[in-house]
Amino acid sequence: MIGLLLLACEAGSDSGVSDCVVTWDGWADGFFTTYCQSCHAAQSPNRNGAPEGCNMESEADIASWADRISVRVLEEGTMPIGGGIPAAELVLLERYLACVQ
Repeated sequence: MIGLLLLACEAGSDSGVSDCVVTWDGWADGFFTTYCQSCHAAQSPNRNGAPEGCNMESEADIASWADRISVRVLEEGTMPIGGGIPAAELVLLERYLACVQ
């Protein structure tokens, strides 16, 4: 499964296909809603220590926090609290973040 995801997301510029096939509307909006917004949303009733203003509700929010998301989720594995993101989703997150940085 991961191999198929990698193939789908790695088309290079030589092929005329954008490297950014993982999009906000097609994938990322749902990912951040599922894994991040319970703490990282302006109206979250319990932010569990998430800093005020560190919200992940829009494509612009993610672009501004992309470096930290990459470190906390992909490198350190400290977010989300309790983990639980499947490996295939992490591959897509890495591809998406590469496109918004």
